[in-house]
Amino acid sequence: MNRSLGLRINCQILSKVLFAFYIVYTNVLSYSLFFVRGLSSALLIGAIALQLLHERFRIRLDRSLIALLVFAAYLLLSGLLVAYDYSKTFSTVLSFLEYLGVFYLVVYYIQSDNKPDFPMYVFIIQAIAATLILILNGVGVKRVSIAENVNVNTIGVTLTFAIGFVLYLLIARKNSAVKWGISITAIAVLLIGVLLTVSKKAIIGGAALIILWTVLCYRYTFARIKWFWKLFLVAVLVFSGILIYRWYTSRYALQMEVFMFRMSETYVGDSDQERIELFKEGLLLFLSHPFFGVGFNNARYYTSWSTYTHCLYSEMLACTGIIGTLIFGYTLVRPWVIISRKRESYKRTDLILNTRTKYLLAIFVVFFAISFTTIAFYAQNLMYIVAVVAGYAITTPLAREEERNAADEKITLVC
Repeated sequence: MNRSLGLRINCQILSKVLFAFYIVYTNVLSYSLFFVRGLSSALLIGAIALQLLHERFRIRLDRSLIALLVFAAYLLLSGLLVAYDYSKTFSTVLSFLEYLGVFYLVVYYIQSDNKPDFPMYVFIIQAIAATLILILNGVGVKRVSIAENVNVNTIGVTLTFAIGFVLYLLIARKNSAVKWGISITAIAVLLIGVLLTVSKKAIIGGAALIILWTVLCYRYTFARIKWFWKLFLVAVLVFSGILIYRWYTSRYALQMEVFMFRMSETYVGDSDQERIELFKEGLLLFLSHPFFGVGFNNARYYTSWSTYTHCLYSEMLACTGIIGTLIFGYTLVRPWVIISRKRESYKRTDLILNTRTKYLLAIFVVFFAISFTTIAFYAQNLMYIVAVVAGYAITTPLAREEERNAADEKITLVC
């Protein structure tokens, strides 16, 4: 029995190791350092197989994942009827199924651990790896990416949500000085990466996540820290900000110039006007093909710029119709409803869980906002965010008995 238990524990650990390496390799290393054909698929399949072995081949399927599987089947079947280029639909659905493998593991790890910490740490690690490559070996003149075939906005948005996860993990009953130091350093590194991509959506999203965290969590973090450590932290933040600014403006003067220009044209830039026109064209496509749409990833064949609509909502309506929109929309709305209900119960039982839940909802709000300029089902890292929220929705995290009455808990900095 002990050998069986030990085998199951080892399988779970190995599954997590393979999963972490898969995420970092697939999204960062395979583009910038080395590529091995078939390695990405092997890592993901291995992680899933070890997880199934750990569960003795019992498969846990959350309703959100079931809905996404139904969504994938619907895309394949409806594509046969309406798609202009079915090969494009088929290849995109294959990529989407890979994202569902990641979705399944993220939800499973959260449910198994009863907390979202591990998937968040993995996401942060890949984001920091991407930032280091941006700094040390980035490509691009005005805007820097990890590789020529990796969109700078994709990298920027990934770093933005990694900042949100770092801040989420700082919401705890006790944070050591070491954890504060590592977290602040990680945020600083990620902010540098965001600035190098010069992605407006990433910059605005990152600023929003920091502001929301400050508003929602100040009372339970800085407010009860002793004045000495509070001043020390503020001094460190100010000093670090000055150093980063001077380093960035001296080494990346061109990116700084592009950043200032792009932020000044937030509402009148050519790219923004193009996105607005694409959004309108997506809605017109939906009105002319309301039930099944024009086929998954087929809107590009009908738009003026021969590309996708750059907006989750218009792309979803245009490509999948009202039926696909309802199925995929269910996977977004259901976790929000469940988590909102949980937050109401945490108000009376656990202060920290209540605050963490509020901030996770805030991260999801930023996701919904960024989705006006990105498309979740075409990007693994955005589906990863949905998986984290969906996984959190089905957990029942409980504090230790002696910490139950958290309303009077003091969140202190341990030094």
